[in-house]
Amino acid sequence: MPPLHWQAAAAAAYEDAELLLTSILPDARIEHVGATAVAGAHSPGGVDVCVAVPRDAFDEALGVLVEAGCVQRSQEDAADRHAALAMPAAPVPVTLQLIETGSAHESLMRVRDALRADASLLARLNAAKADAAAHGEAAYAAAKARFFDTLPRR
Repeated sequence: MPPLHWQAAAAAAYEDAELLLTSILPDARIEHVGATAVAGAHSPGGVDVCVAVPRDAFDEALGVLVEAGCVQRSQEDAADRHAALAMPAAPVPVTLQLIETGSAHESLMRVRDALRADASLLARLNAAKADAAAHGEAAYAAAKARFFDTLPRR
């Protein structure tokens, strides 16, 4: 899982997703998040895109995304709603994180920015991922979750 292996493909996939998303959800804020949004971060190659919409536009945005062919993977209907969707026919797996503007889920952007700004933090994340990768997807996901749980909630 070398950090640069997917960077060019991920950047192109993000740009394609951003073009589509801004055309179908012109009022949404579109942000590249996740490891492929951070130079030097280890990534298996999937691209995460945050789609932030006003609270009162969440259901409509979800409907537009599904109508556009996105496959809904999950939905969280807590105080701050969140839905994960997969974009079909992308050359690299693209996951959309539909969130409400101003919600706790905006931590996706804060974590990305922290990793971009702090090389030691990025090195810790890369080490945690590398140590867990050989133990399968569940271990990898658990290692990432433990790492993110150590970050301050801002």
